[in-house]
Formats: sequence, C-alpha cells, structure tokens
Amino acid sequence: MTFKKMYQQKQKELLKQYEKQEKKLKELKAGGKSAKQAEKQTREALTRKQQKCRRKNLDEESQEAPELLKRPKEYTVRFTFPNPPPLSPPVLGLHGVTFGYEGQKPLFKNLDFGIDMDSRICIVGPNGVGKSTLLLLLTGKLTPTQGEMRRNHRLKVGFFNQQYAEQLHMEQTPTEYLQQAFNLPYQDARKCLGRFGLESHAHTIQICKLSGGQKARVVFAELACREPDVLILDEPTNNLDIESIDALGEAINEYQGAVIVVSHDARLITETSCQLWVVEEQSVSQIDGDFEDYKREVLEALGEVVVNRPRE
Repeated sequence: MTFKKMYQQKQKELLKQYEKQEKKLKELKAGGKSAKQAEKQTREALTRKQQKCRRKNLDEESQEAPELLKRPKEYTVRFTFPNPPPLSPPVLGLHGVTFGYEGQKPLFKNLDFGIDMDSRICIVGPNGVGKSTLLLLLTGKLTPTQGEMRRNHRLKVGFFNQQYAEQLHMEQTPTEYLQQAFNLPYQDARKCLGRFGLESHAHTIQICKLSGGQKARVVFAELACREPDVLILDEPTNNLDIESIDALGEAINEYQGAVIVVSHDARLITETSCQLWVVEEQSVSQIDGDFEDYKREVLEALGEVVVNRPRE
C-alpha cells in the first residue's frame, strides 16, 4: 500500500470514529441529557474502552480522561510557480566543459548540452558522481576548469539546493523574510507562504525555530516570488510529506519554464515524466525509457557486479 493510500485510509477511520461519537452525543441529548452531561458520559465510555485495551496489552493505565474526538481536517496543499515569458533557445548550456575539484581527478570531461524552456530533466546516478556539482555548474556557482557555461542574458534561475536553509535569515519570521526580500505587503507574504503549505501559526515564528520541512516551504515560496525562467532543484523532496511531493509534481507539470531536478524520489520522477539523464564515468547521457527501465538497468548492473565479484 502506498503512503498516500495509507493516509487516506487513516483519515477515513478517524472520520468514522468521529461520526460515531457525534451520533452517540446526539442520542444522549435527545434522551434528555444536557450537552455537558452527554460529553461527560461519552468521555467516560472512551476511558473504559482505553482501559480495556490497555489491560489486553498489559500496559499501565492512565488516570487522565481522554478528550473527545475532533473532526479530522482535510489536509490539502498546492504548489504554484508563475509561468515565465518565452525566451529564445537554448536558454542555458554547458559547452566543452571539464570540471574537477582541486587535487582530485575530473568529475566531468567535455560536457556539451543545451537546455530549452520546455526541458524537463531529472538527473540520476550513484552518490558521489557529481550530480549536485553539475547543478552548481549550471547555476554559475562553480566555474568550469575548461569550457564555458552560456546563458540567455535575460534568464532568471530559481535554485533549491540541499543546504537551502543557509540562504534564509534565521532571526526573521517567514513573513518578514518575504516582505523584506520582495517588498510584499504583509497579507501577500502570508498568502504566498500558505500556498506552499506553511501553517499560519508558523508565519510569525522565527525561521530558526521552524522544522526542516517548514524551512523548505519558505524557500519554495521565495522561489515562486523570484518568478524564475528555470527551476533547478537538488533533492527537493527530502523534508516534504506525501501530499507536498504530489503538489510539487503537479506544479512542475503545470510550470512552463525549464526544470532540472536531482532526485532519488521515484514518486516525483514518475509523476513529472521527466527525461532521465544519468551521470556516470565523467559524462552525462540521456536514458531511453522511463524510471522503471532505469531501475531495471541498475539492478541488472548490480547483479552483474555481484556475480562477477571475485571470491576472497
């Protein structure tokens, strides 16, 4: 069972329990009980049920009376990125690029490719082969050892990396951060944060006190405010729940700019129907087929390695 189905099933169970409780309260009130008496009697019934379960499981009994169930809230989140104006292709590319960190052998040799506004690319490959480095070359944060990175002079890049929290001002609240960065009215800043699933109470808490997932939502809101022509995303789902991963996938599908993403998240990759580019042996190459084909290739290669591994 998928996480989404498990979540939906749990929500159905909670709703069923809540409706059963509300039906019982209604019956008690119809029988002459006051609202307070009906609630007290329902809590007592819940206490007896819990104690019975604890005795069955040999757990210690709690003296605290349980709270009445509340209607489970429907959790919905929708990511949106504003669509950019058209730009002449290619908008971004690497030409004859070789790169290696000082004192190490090159990660890449003679890379040559271009990115257009309709590009949808997911970069895959083993850990340590240079996927994140490739994104840094495309953003201009790293300079090639040889060759050059070319980009349209009007191009605006939105970059989400694994160290996304470092770009935030930790002493500010999310609302203050967006207001200052983009000169937004207070309510507009809050609306933007809400669109990316940041709970309203977190809008006015210092960023340093937010969880990893909440900080990620602030960065996504910032990306949307920047109105980029190209989204470059490095492991964007690491701190997102299932609903938010789905929302990000839908936003990528609706977005009319280029998208380049590094991800190990099969859910995101399959939902966005990205072209797969694999990084290996100092090069980048496009894979024919979908993510399932790629997984089969990897597993077959691993099996081959195991079979051919010499005995010690």
